[in-house]
Amino acid sequence: MPFQQAGAAEVLRASQKDESFLDYLKSCISEIVQRSAGTRVWLDIHKHTEILCEFVYYSLTTLCLRQTLGEEYTGVLQVDRTRGRLPNTLERVIMVVLKCFGPEVIRRLLSKLEDSARSGKLSTYLRPELKNVILQQMPTLRYSLTLLHRIHLATFYFTGAFYHISKRVTGIKYVLVREWLGDSSASKSFQVLGTVLLTHILLTTMYAVYTHLFVKPPPENTQPSAKCYVDSKKQCSLCLDERKYSCVTPCGHLFCWQCIQECLQTSQQCPLCRHPATPAQVVPLLNYD
Repeated sequence: MPFQQAGAAEVLRASQKDESFLDYLKSCISEIVQRSAGTRVWLDIHKHTEILCEFVYYSLTTLCLRQTLGEEYTGVLQVDRTRGRLPNTLERVIMVVLKCFGPEVIRRLLSKLEDSARSGKLSTYLRPELKNVILQQMPTLRYSLTLLHRIHLATFYFTGAFYHISKRVTGIKYVLVREWLGDSSASKSFQVLGTVLLTHILLTTMYAVYTHLFVKPPPENTQPSAKCYVDSKKQCSLCLDERKYSCVTPCGHLFCWQCIQECLQTSQQCPLCRHPATPAQVVPLLNYD
């Protein structure tokens, strides 16, 4: 007899618990690398280190047929589509690889495609007209991926299954090990949240289509004023002006020294990527252009 399927509340709590533990693990490794090898080395490898942390964590748990800390905390267990047996080895490997490496691979492929189109490397294989179409449609393609993820999340709120796209691809679901731990009263709240999210997706999509079809972009100024133009490479993301006394956070983002110090007094995380950061971890960059 198959177990009872876990609800959205249990799955979401398990995922949040895993993310909390992974954030703590990443911060510990970040501190070790910075103290032993320096900030410059950490800036070069921190992205790879974070992905490697996730892969090692899920390799020692999911790939070894063990519960993660979040799954153990909420009393859920991964099963296959039939909810009658544990996922086989191939399903678990595909799920872990997609979860850990999928977003980064897609991001790099899109960036590589855009860079190749801009640099003219695709001219050998594509006509100039098609290359221009690719460049023009890159924002739409990125938005479509974001839209797909939001629709997937809204579907999860209604069904309570497949919080991660990697699990939807492999068909891995969650069941309750102890049914009395389930929170059936939360299902209606999640359905309301799914309805709100779908409404927001519909309205934003309609607005984007309307803007694309009927709103003409402003004419480009071929000679921008030097007073109002700031090079994006030298711009601070907080004050939107040219950076003064540049400094770098542990995640590698650049800000004005005063801007980021004031920001971290309110919330000790990077304002761009939400990576944990304290005022003491911000490193000033001397003679940096």
